[in-house]
Amino acid sequence: MALLAFLALCGTFQARSAPGANAAGVQLIVTVTGADSKPAPKVAITVADAAGQLIKATTDADGKATIALTESGRYGVYFDVATLPSGVGPAANPTVRATTGNISPQFTAITLTAGGVRTEVTPAPLAAPSATGTATSTGSAPAGGEAGGGSGGSSDSTSFIDQLSSKISTGLTFGLLLGLASIGLSLIYSTTGLNNFAHGELVTFGAFMAYMIAGQWNLNGWIAISGALVLGGCFGYLQDFLLWRPLRKRRLGMMQIMIVSIGLSLALRYVFAFIWGPDRLSIPANNDPLVSFGSVNLRYWDVVGSIIAIVLLVLVALFFSFTRTGKATRAVADNKALAAATGINVERITRIVWVGGGALAGVAGALIGYYQTLQWNAGALILLLLFASVTLGGLGTTWGALVGAIIIGLAMDVSTMWVPTSLKYVVAMLIMIIVLLVRPQGLLGRKQRIG
Repeated sequence: MALLAFLALCGTFQARSAPGANAAGVQLIVTVTGADSKPAPKVAITVADAAGQLIKATTDADGKATIALTESGRYGVYFDVATLPSGVGPAANPTVRATTGNISPQFTAITLTAGGVRTEVTPAPLAAPSATGTATSTGSAPAGGEAGGGSGGSSDSTSFIDQLSSKISTGLTFGLLLGLASIGLSLIYSTTGLNNFAHGELVTFGAFMAYMIAGQWNLNGWIAISGALVLGGCFGYLQDFLLWRPLRKRRLGMMQIMIVSIGLSLALRYVFAFIWGPDRLSIPANNDPLVSFGSVNLRYWDVVGSIIAIVLLVLVALFFSFTRTGKATRAVADNKALAAATGINVERITRIVWVGGGALAGVAGALIGYYQTLQWNAGALILLLLFASVTLGGLGTTWGALVGAIIIGLAMDVSTMWVPTSLKYVVAMLIMIIVLLVRPQGLLGRKQRIG
């Protein structure tokens, strides 16, 4: 109950409900704001695919329109000038503005503001534009219209090397974020023996905290990341203090505790949905490319998020290798009874692990929120990937979780060059199964941990 009260308190700071959006499938979210930064309702939008089929939509009271698409690819997006607010639209084409974008399988947002159009693509940014075009002055949307993004047709002309480079870069970025979240899960398992099915909700919590700080309170992104770190650690502490510690004192079996974690996971998901709504949300960020090499464009938070993940992972490794508390944690993970006999406060170490695991999960959630959209079940959607990363790398090993996460991230993104996007999870799971058939303890695990 105290956990629910804590989340309800967070919900009281929710300034307004999130804009509507479809929760699944390929979708385009278009946002239109006027020169006064106020939402522009009733703006007519037309989306054209490569075959010339047209989809029409109109922005709602929040200046947003969500368009469901059948598949990922390149589309032309057109705005009817007669419905646009005054001062919005590029000076070069004051009638209708078209832009083409590589609509991702997860989420793409195109924001039209005073002065022009900015395309925001998640998780993979657009390649640098190769040509500039204009749209017709009518309200219609011919197929293949272009502006700021090259041809509106398919991206088949992109070379194999360019596609592979882009997939590898996004796979590495996502893998590092997965690794950051997976290490907390691995630490909790190694010290308590618990496969925590509610760990995904720690990730979701961190993402929502960053959304509140940056999106609702309009504070700096670095403050949002720091806030997610601190609040994630506090949430981990609350979980252990109010739930897991009492269950340990009652000497509940590990199977029962694991079932409790499943129940907690389900409860927290619907608490999140109640507080923040069932729709997709996005943390405000500049999605223009920061670093470009070849066909690869990395946004600010792609680069900074990867650096943050690497720094935190190195700090965790140094903590376990050179600090007294870190060595005590390793002793508890290896043999709890022997560690207690040598004078180590096992409960204190367990509490530290829960705080650290929650903090790492919170930061990972915040960075994932900058990497893609977030919603009430965001952590649950990647929970299987977290378990796969920990299992593939080796249960209870810090670096194993990182190695497993990078392999999973690369496998998922690179595989979409040959298999449908909907099957990328299958590819990741198959790789995990194959590796475990050859090396049951995982890539960096020790044989004595098995059985």
